[in-house]
Amino acid sequence: MVGLRVLIVKIAAIGDVVLALPMIDALYQQDPQCRITWVCGRTVESLLRAFGQVEEIIAVDEKKLLAGNMLKKAAVLTSLWRRLCGRRFDMILTGHADPRYRLLSVPAVGKVRRSFGRTDGRVTPVPGRLHSDEYVRLVSAIDGPDALKSKGARLTPPLPDRLRRMLGESKQTVAIAPGGAKNVMRDDALRRWPLQNYVDLSQRLLHAGLQVVVTGAPSDAWIQEAFEGSTAIDLVGKTSLIDLIALYASCQLVVTHDTGPLHLATLAGTPLLALFGPTNPSEKVSADRMRHVLWGGEYLPCRPCYDGREYGACTNNVCIQSISVDNVYQEVIQMLASQNGHA
Repeated sequence: MVGLRVLIVKIAAIGDVVLALPMIDALYQQDPQCRITWVCGRTVESLLRAFGQVEEIIAVDEKKLLAGNMLKKAAVLTSLWRRLCGRRFDMILTGHADPRYRLLSVPAVGKVRRSFGRTDGRVTPVPGRLHSDEYVRLVSAIDGPDALKSKGARLTPPLPDRLRRMLGESKQTVAIAPGGAKNVMRDDALRRWPLQNYVDLSQRLLHAGLQVVVTGAPSDAWIQEAFEGSTAIDLVGKTSLIDLIALYASCQLVVTHDTGPLHLATLAGTPLLALFGPTNPSEKVSADRMRHVLWGGEYLPCRPCYDGREYGACTNNVCIQSISVDNVYQEVIQMLASQNGHA
């Protein structure tokens, strides 16, 4: 018997795709024999392959599609249309509010088409709701008291030997991710906790006898100079996406702001201390025993200023700057103590 055939269109940054992963579980709940095709960007292709529950992955060059000239955009779109032309799906789900993303699946035939955006006068995803729950609602089309909750996706790949040797086994390890908050379309610097704060935090943690690992993508090389002379382990640009998840799974805690590594730590099941400012943490992370949130700027009438597409007219993110190094350090120590049964 042929299962439910589903096409998911989600081309976005790492964190957005991680938040969308619960769609897979929701679909298998509907039909254990479902067959999922996912159109994604090349950046997250390895993540979806490692997750292993997507039958077909169609990876497009998101740099050309989203930021290229008209000729490059047309080439990517034409190639994708050729692969989808005439194919039939029971359900086509577009996890984007921008209606232009619906063009990507135009040549495919879908019995049911759903997407984020404005439906019946309402905007989805609904501001303030956990985005993973909203992705599940995109699958089920159920709202109100009967709406389904998302089940957190998990992925714990094996840690490569070279990283295992670097970490050792004698110390508790805290990973930090000072960079990120950057995608094909723009650099969201307003989301970042100040780099010097991360440097100061790492020094305090090292002084307390903890091991600190600085993580980031190759595009985060700009942060490395700030840690020169530090005994923190510098792994910026030295791990693949899957290796970074494995690394986080081997750490006792990850500290970062609203960026891709935050979601990778959640995917790894690692305790997380998430720092927020202009964005609403209730949309990105479900705070619980393992995931703590510090949201700066509670006294500011403009917080949050991000509406899902744009930020307020701000050049000085005083909201996240108001989270002090001392507050973060104390929270880290308390979370680690709790893991050891001392709190």
